Formats: sequence, C-alpha cells, structure tokens
Amino acid sequence: MYKVNFLLVIAGLVFLSGGNSYAEDWKVGEKWTYKHEGPRPYADPSAMVKGDRTVEVTAIKGEGAEKRYLLKNTWGSEDPNPSTSYIDSKNMLYKIDIEYLFTLLINPPVPAIWQLKPGEAKTLKTNMEVAGYSIPIEYVAKRMKDETITVPAGKFKNCQHVQIISSLQNETGQTVKNKQEYWYHPKARNLVKEVIVTNYQGDNSYTATSVLKSHTEKDQAGLLESVTINKCRTGSE
Repeated sequence: MYKVNFLLVIAGLVFLSGGNSYAEDWKVGEKWTYKHEGPRPYADPSAMVKGDRTVEVTAIKGEGAEKRYLLKNTWGSEDPNPSTSYIDSKNMLYKIDIEYLFTLLINPPVPAIWQLKPGEAKTLKTNMEVAGYSIPIEYVAKRMKDETITVPAGKFKNCQHVQIISSLQNETGQTVKNKQEYWYHPKARNLVKEVIVTNYQGDNSYTATSVLKSHTEKDQAGLLESVTINKCRTGSE
C-alpha cells in the first residue's frame, strides 16, 4: 500500500476526479488512458506509478437531482487504493471513495472541471468531511491562455488551460498547498494533460504529469471503440 500524507490527500483529491465534459452525456464503460510520469500525487515520493493511469465511468446511479456519475481513477497496474468520484449532471463533485482507506465528503460540492472564461479567476471555499473531521480548504482557480498541445492521443487545438492552487492548514498551523494545471478539450471529453505539484512551494515538493494516450467508449452493442486517436489526431477547433 502506498504511504499517503493525509492532509495532502485531502487538499488534492478534488483534482483527481478525472474531469468532466458535461456529465449528462457520459456512458458507462467510457474510459481514458494516460501515460504517467513521476510519483503518484499526494503519496510518498517513492510511490512510483507502474504502467498507465486510467479513468473510467463505472456506473450511473440515482435519478434527477440525485443522479451521480461514478468515475474510477486508477494509478498504474499495481494501485492498491483506486478512487471513485461521484459527480452530478451539473459537473459538481460530491464524494470520493478511496478503496480500503476512507470516504471523503465535499460540502459544499466543487466543480470537477472549472467553467471559467479566459483570464477569469475564482476562489471557492469548502469543507472536506472524513472520519468525523471537517477540514476547511480553499481553491483558487484561474483560466490561463488557451493552448494547442500534442500528446500520444494526437494534437488538440485551443485546449482550455486552468491552474488551481489548493490550501489548508496542518496540525501545526502551517499552510499546505498543492498546484494542479490541466488542459481540457471537449473532443476528448476529459483532460488532455494534467500536471500536479504535491506540497507546492514546500521543501519536499514533487511533480507528476499525465498525458492522454487514448479515449474509448462502448457502442450500442457494448463493444469498445477507440474515438480519441481516430477523431482528434489532426486536432479540433
């Protein structure tokens, strides 16, 4: 099992929900595969990821306002603690289950993908509730200049580039920060690239990078179909 820093996990887990393209059109079985470099974020720096990172829609539960899309996030082939995020049709993240560790409730919920205009910044305060504790946390998100980037899945034009810095106080009163940058494209229906700096500005900070390799979804017959590489290799406006 990975050694995890509890407070870093709390501060960073919202980043790991897997993203959202507008949850109401997701399908069970839809999957994104990422090439990953660096340790697993929010864990011990020695916790290297072996193999690809994957994000998959595993279930859709509830109806109406209670409808939730479940996304499972797995770090490599030997991940002992994959996480499952619960996201509603309005793109809000309510809960994250970490297998064999704990369940994290987010009150109020926060965006899985921030809907920001170019240059816009937004601050959001919430509480992470876990194991009887309520931990205040602040997120500062800013949309940077759109960028065209090339990843193993292809070239994506005008990706939405967003930077998010989370902060909370540890048991000694010191501020703990993490920084995430992501590049989102609607044709990929999720993140194209993600860079996470654990313990941002701290003495023992480290960086982890994920880039999209493929995006697959099931057709009406239940067969897997690759869509990202075939449709987006030349890029999309």
